[in-house]
Amino acid sequence: MTVSQLRRRVNALKRKFAPELAVISLRRIAEAVADDWDSSQSLEPPDVIGRIARAGFRLPTFANLHRYLDDTRRQGDVPDPCDIVLSLLPWARKDRYRELLRWDFPASAL
Repeated sequence: MTVSQLRRRVNALKRKFAPELAVISLRRIAEAVADDWDSSQSLEPPDVIGRIARAGFRLPTFANLHRYLDDTRRQGDVPDPCDIVLSLLPWARKDRYRELLRWDFPASAL
Protein backbone atom coordinates (compact mmCIF):
# COMPACT_ATOMS: atom_id res chain seq x y z
CA MET A 1 0.00 0.00 0.00
CA THR A 2 1.42 3.35 -1.00
CA VAL A 3 1.49 6.50 1.07
CA SER A 4 -1.08 8.17 -1.17
CA GLN A 5 -3.47 5.24 -0.69
CA LEU A 6 -3.03 5.46 3.07
CA ARG A 7 -3.64 9.20 2.94
CA ARG A 8 -6.87 8.67 0.95
CA ARG A 9 -8.07 6.10 3.48
CA VAL A 10 -7.29 8.38 6.42
CA ASN A 11 -9.08 11.29 4.73
CA ALA A 12 -12.11 9.08 4.05
CA LEU A 13 -12.20 8.09 7.73
CA LYS A 14 -11.93 11.74 8.76
CA ARG A 15 -14.93 12.58 6.56
CA LYS A 16 -16.86 9.59 7.88
CA PHE A 17 -16.24 10.49 11.52
CA ALA A 18 -16.27 14.29 11.13
CA PRO A 19 -19.12 14.85 13.64
CA GLU A 20 -17.44 12.72 16.29
CA LEU A 21 -14.07 14.38 15.71
CA ALA A 22 -15.70 17.81 16.00
CA VAL A 23 -17.30 16.89 19.32
CA ILE A 24 -14.02 15.53 20.68
CA SER A 25 -11.94 18.51 19.49
CA LEU A 26 -14.39 21.08 20.83
CA ARG A 27 -14.67 19.19 24.12
CA ARG A 28 -10.89 19.43 24.57
CA ILE A 29 -10.94 23.15 23.89
CA ALA A 30 -13.92 23.58 26.24
CA GLU A 31 -12.07 21.75 29.02
CA ALA A 32 -9.09 24.08 28.61
CA VAL A 33 -11.38 27.12 28.61
CA ALA A 34 -13.17 25.98 31.77
CA ASP A 35 -9.82 25.43 33.51
CA ASP A 36 -8.55 28.87 32.46
CA TRP A 37 -11.83 30.50 33.44
CA ASP A 38 -11.69 28.91 36.88
CA SER A 39 -8.06 29.89 37.51
CA SER A 40 -8.41 33.40 36.07
CA GLN A 41 -8.65 36.09 38.74
CA SER A 42 -9.43 38.87 36.29
CA LEU A 43 -12.89 40.06 35.35
CA GLU A 44 -12.20 39.46 31.68
CA PRO A 45 -12.92 35.84 30.66
CA PRO A 46 -10.57 33.97 28.34
CA ASP A 47 -10.97 34.43 24.57
CA VAL A 48 -13.10 31.36 23.96
CA ILE A 49 -14.36 32.15 20.47
CA GLY A 50 -10.84 33.07 19.36
CA ARG A 51 -9.49 29.72 20.54
CA ILE A 52 -12.21 27.85 18.72
CA ALA A 53 -11.67 29.85 15.53
CA ARG A 54 -7.89 29.29 15.70
CA ALA A 55 -8.58 25.55 15.97
CA GLY A 56 -10.21 25.76 12.53
CA PHE A 57 -13.89 25.85 13.42
CA ARG A 58 -16.03 28.35 11.53
CA LEU A 59 -19.46 27.88 13.06
CA PRO A 60 -22.67 29.85 12.61
CA THR A 61 -23.50 29.26 16.29
CA PHE A 62 -20.91 31.53 17.90
CA ALA A 63 -23.77 33.81 19.01
CA ASN A 64 -25.22 30.94 21.07
CA LEU A 65 -21.86 30.46 22.76
CA HIS A 66 -21.51 34.18 23.40
CA ARG A 67 -24.94 34.29 25.10
CA TYR A 68 -24.12 31.22 27.21
CA LEU A 69 -20.78 32.68 28.32
CA ASP A 70 -22.35 36.04 29.16
CA ASP A 71 -25.02 34.35 31.27
CA THR A 72 -22.38 32.26 33.03
CA ARG A 73 -20.19 35.31 33.74
CA ARG A 74 -23.17 37.27 35.12
CA GLN A 75 -24.00 34.40 37.48
CA GLY A 76 -20.39 34.14 38.60
CA ASP A 77 -20.10 30.49 37.57
CA VAL A 78 -17.55 28.53 35.59
CA PRO A 79 -18.84 27.33 32.20
CA ASP A 80 -19.49 23.63 31.80
CA PRO A 81 -17.50 22.08 28.93
CA CYS A 82 -20.51 20.03 27.78
CA ASP A 83 -22.66 23.15 27.63
CA ILE A 84 -20.00 24.95 25.61
CA VAL A 85 -19.97 22.15 23.05
CA LEU A 86 -23.76 21.90 22.95
CA SER A 87 -24.13 25.65 22.43
CA LEU A 88 -21.81 25.37 19.42
CA LEU A 89 -23.10 22.06 18.07
CA PRO A 90 -26.85 21.79 18.75
CA TRP A 91 -27.01 18.52 16.79
CA ALA A 92 -24.70 16.92 19.38
CA ARG A 93 -27.63 16.58 21.78
CA LYS A 94 -28.48 13.31 20.07
CA ASP A 95 -27.97 10.23 22.19
CA ARG A 96 -25.25 8.97 19.88
CA TYR A 97 -22.84 11.67 21.10
CA ARG A 98 -23.69 11.44 24.79
CA GLU A 99 -20.69 9.24 25.62
CA LEU A 100 -18.31 11.59 23.79
CA LEU A 101 -19.56 14.46 25.92
CA ARG A 102 -19.15 12.55 29.18
CA TRP A 103 -15.50 11.64 28.69
CA ASP A 104 -12.92 13.79 30.41
CA PHE A 105 -10.27 14.85 27.95
CA PRO A 106 -7.04 16.39 29.19
CA ALA A 107 -6.57 19.86 27.78
CA SER A 108 -2.87 19.21 27.19
CA ALA A 109 -3.71 16.54 24.57
CA LEU A 110 -4.66 19.22 22.03
